[in-house]
Amino acid sequence: MGIFNFFNKKSDNESAATVSLPVVEPSEAKEEVKSFAPVKDETAKDEMAENKPLTVSYATGWPIDVIYGYLHKSYENKGFDDAMLKSDLAFRDLNMSLIKNKILMVFREVNLKYDVMKQDMQTRIDNCNAAGLLTTVSELEKTLSTINSHKEELRQLEMDFRNNANEASIPLQSYDCGFLRGIASIQMSGASGMAKAPAMGSKSSMALNTAIA
Repeated sequence: MGIFNFFNKKSDNESAATVSLPVVEPSEAKEEVKSFAPVKDETAKDEMAENKPLTVSYATGWPIDVIYGYLHKSYENKGFDDAMLKSDLAFRDLNMSLIKNKILMVFREVNLKYDVMKQDMQTRIDNCNAAGLLTTVSELEKTLSTINSHKEELRQLEMDFRNNANEASIPLQSYDCGFLRGIASIQMSGASGMAKAPAMGSKSSMALNTAIA
């Protein structure tokens, strides 16, 4: 689903990363998520969403930034638009399930990347230990400690996301909020139309009665 591009390693104890992953609607990205310039034409905007990746940029420069980007993303506008298309709760649940599964797949990708980084770091530590490079080993162990702390943070975030709890609930709750807002808008429009109809019928009846008289 996603492609990780990691580069710019300044030293053995520093790992900087630039990460790009595709998302469903780049134009709806919030917070630090940098989306492509908006396009007035809705059709063109949909095509960009399909073909363009979303670049996320946060302070850490680590793979976990990708997860932060997805969890900061609001789907309220998408929920509202979907309700305008079909205001059915089963349709809402289906779309929420799609969003959830896509983000869980990103969690899996990021976890796999950290596993590879951890194995590589452990190998370098073992090699430096064998060569007697104690200072280098100390620095590499700090990096390994950072990897382990990120793995623990990912575990907690994924658990919260699965349970739709705490800050990790933003994507699904924002979609649900937008969908319900769309349903309310439809109901208000329908009620307004029904209120106008009797008034028109009353005028027609009065005109008919006058003509008969």
